[in-house]
Amino acid sequence: MNTTTDTTVTTMIVTMLAEGSPVWYVAGMVNMRSHDVYMIGRAAGYPDKAKLRRAVWAQKNRTRVPQAA
Repeated sequence: MNTTTDTTVTTMIVTMLAEGSPVWYVAGMVNMRSHDVYMIGRAAGYPDKAKLRRAVWAQKNRTRVPQAA
C-alpha cells in the first residue's frame, strides 16, 4: 500500500470508531484483523470518541506548508 491509501484507510478506521462502530465491525469493513484496527484506533485516542473526532478533524484540516525552493 502507498502512503495515500494508508492515510485514507486510517482515517476511515478512526472515523468509524468515532461514530461508535465496534472494532470487530470496522475490521470486517476494511478487511483487517481486529487487533490491527484496535492499534490504529488506540494511536488516535480510542476509546475516547471526542479525541477520535478531533484526530479526524485535524487530518481533514491539515494544510501543507510550502517549502522554499
